[in-house]
Amino acid sequence: MLRVENLNKFYNKVQVLYDISFSIENGVFLAILGPSGCGKTTLLRTIAGLEEADQGKIFINDKDVTNLHPSKRNIAMVFQSYALYPHMTVYDNITIGLRIKNISKEIIQERLNKVINILNIGDILNKKPTEISGGQRQRVAVARALVKEPDLFLFDEPLSNLDALLRERARQEIKKILLDLNATTVYVTHDQIEALTMADMILVMNKGRIMQFDTPENIYNKPLNFYTASFVGIPQINYFYLKIQDDFILINDNLKIDKNSDLDNFEKLQRLIVNKSKEYILAIRPEKIYLKKQDLNDSEFIVFNGVVKLVENLGNQFLINLFILNQDKLTDFSLRFLSNTNFKRNEKLDICININDFLIYYKDSEELVIKR
Repeated sequence: MLRVENLNKFYNKVQVLYDISFSIENGVFLAILGPSGCGKTTLLRTIAGLEEADQGKIFINDKDVTNLHPSKRNIAMVFQSYALYPHMTVYDNITIGLRIKNISKEIIQERLNKVINILNIGDILNKKPTEISGGQRQRVAVARALVKEPDLFLFDEPLSNLDALLRERARQEIKKILLDLNATTVYVTHDQIEALTMADMILVMNKGRIMQFDTPENIYNKPLNFYTASFVGIPQINYFYLKIQDDFILINDNLKIDKNSDLDNFEKLQRLIVNKSKEYILAIRPEKIYLKKQDLNDSEFIVFNGVVKLVENLGNQFLINLFILNQDKLTDFSLRFLSNTNFKRNEKLDICININDFLIYYKDSEELVIKR
């Protein structure tokens, strides 16, 4: 349905997109996820034809649209600002694109009726954008895209202007509408919750490059590089740098796992290492850290002793920031984990981590270590 091949984009000889290639099938919801300035909106605008591709090709329904005017690509775009005409009524804002193309009044009314029922906006058709709420303006912008019945829907952070509760409701509405229409969608966002909950596929970007193109499940559970692992996840993933010597392992240059005094943890961590001459990043999701229990089968677990330094109440659980004890001394190394128990500050705790739950990356390349 949509195929992008080796797309490169420059602004005044400064490259902003680097060899972007991906494809999606009909009916797929693709989220382009990344921080501000990573190139995601530039990529979307290039697909739309609002920006020119300096190198590479863009295909929609197997048709090369790289040099086609936006009006000939059969796309519909919803902008972050909604881009509604303030002097026009909601009705006129929704139908203006169809009227410009001289589509018959009967077809316009038929499409409008369908959209009104989907979005529940029939009571505001005669109002102007300044007379309706932010959530209603967002629906009008979506309605204007839907009536075009395009091959491809493009969304540029359409929910960023809404408050948290309205965003959640709008997120569900948009996803349901697009599912019902079996619409092919490219949705730009910096909000990982939007990407994880709405998308069939996620394209993670950083500095104009694709970091990973995968399913939401794999993006979260099997990130192929440290950037993706650290960017996706709330709370953020725990990570630390690891060096290994013959008699000790050094974590973050200050926490020493000594072979003589902590043989058990030393041997378990050593099993994670592929090449002793390399340095590594070990990453662990907060929900993969557990309180130590008496009946725990510890053959696969390493154990840390720590002191609670901060407790954040998340409503349904607590986020615990734990400073690690090393030979009864606090080190500058902390782990965050989720708990159903509200611990007190300065309380001592033992936590454990299954070594198989660690994500391991080479420090130099930040690529995932594939153990054979």
